[in-house]
Amino acid sequence: MRKKTVRTGLKFMLAGILSVMIATFFPWEVARLLFLGIGGEARVTILGFFLGGLCGGFGVLVSAAGFLQGGADEKVVRLAPTVLLLLSLVILFFVLAFSSITTPRPPTLPRGESIAI
Repeated sequence: MRKKTVRTGLKFMLAGILSVMIATFFPWEVARLLFLGIGGEARVTILGFFLGGLCGGFGVLVSAAGFLQGGADEKVVRLAPTVLLLLSLVILFFVLAFSSITTPRPPTLPRGESIAI
């Protein structure tokens, strides 16, 4: 096993998960930050999912290649911090997903009623 190759693949997976998280939960903020205007939120979401799938898939392939290669004469490479970061991002994704489902929506006005300021 070549740990450096596996770590590189895990970092690509981290980038993919982070991209999907941003595209899922913060597209409006990113679109506003990049001055994308009308329809920018949809573009950010589509691009985030595309980049997330691309980085995640490439990370899986690179990690699998690292697992299959022989690791003779390799320096000491620590995988634990990268794996812990990957697990924490997955947990954060599920926490954000759960909180977005359970958060109540703000009340909407009935038809024909206006807001008095």
